[in-house]
Amino acid sequence: MIAALLLAAASVASQHYSRASALFDRQKFSEANEALDQALAADPNYVPALTLKGKLAMGFNRFDVARVAFSRAAEIAPDSAYAQFMLGFFYYVDNDFIKAAPALERALKLNPSDARASLYLAMSQDGLARPDLAVPLYERTIELERRAGQPSAETHTAYGRLLFTLGRYEEAAKQVARVLELDPNSRDGHYEMGRLSFEQGRWAEAAAHGEKALAAQGLGTTERQIHFLLARAYGKLGRKDLAEQHRQKFETSPATLRR
Repeated sequence: MIAALLLAAASVASQHYSRASALFDRQKFSEANEALDQALAADPNYVPALTLKGKLAMGFNRFDVARVAFSRAAEIAPDSAYAQFMLGFFYYVDNDFIKAAPALERALKLNPSDARASLYLAMSQDGLARPDLAVPLYERTIELERRAGQPSAETHTAYGRLLFTLGRYEEAAKQVARVLELDPNSRDGHYEMGRLSFEQGRWAEAAAHGEKALAAQGLGTTERQIHFLLARAYGKLGRKDLAEQHRQKFETSPATLRR
């Protein structure tokens, strides 16, 4: 009898979840949330509904709701690579790298071919100032993406930044060049190439890449960072007017966290 009731609850939850997933895909988020609540009312342990609930909550900055949903899903389904990845991804976005790393490690162990888990684990270790762990993970991610035929500018950007921080400029330049090969209009790519050019004393190239970064669209590198680069580059070139212009814009730009 109990088994039959559990199966019936799971069936009802599945129906509500399927409706919620379709609504989510159509960006009808309020209706999707209602359907998810109905699914979880029928079966509080229905993992697909919990993970979708977490994704929806993250999209609306309800991190309190997302944390509960992802934690519960990962607890119920410890062998689900996706549930573990979403928990780790949540903690990464929440800047809690200490908690992100173990969940992403579990996800990668469960699905060794998951480039996403490898990348976010690399960036978590990077955020924890563990370059000895981050570097091989970035290399692994690049190889996984190559095998899948899906190279990512995001991966090469993150890896290039770490190599830059480590002072490994030639290696960083190779990663940034790959970013611009994949996306010639990448704001991140032009900014990073500008930084590398500046470090190597190529002021004109640094300014040129900075201007391209400023004209490009992107959510990673901020205008504040680009104005700082341009102020320094134009200062080295003796263009005091432009250097002062960008210095003022740098000082008046809000400081924001770059991920």
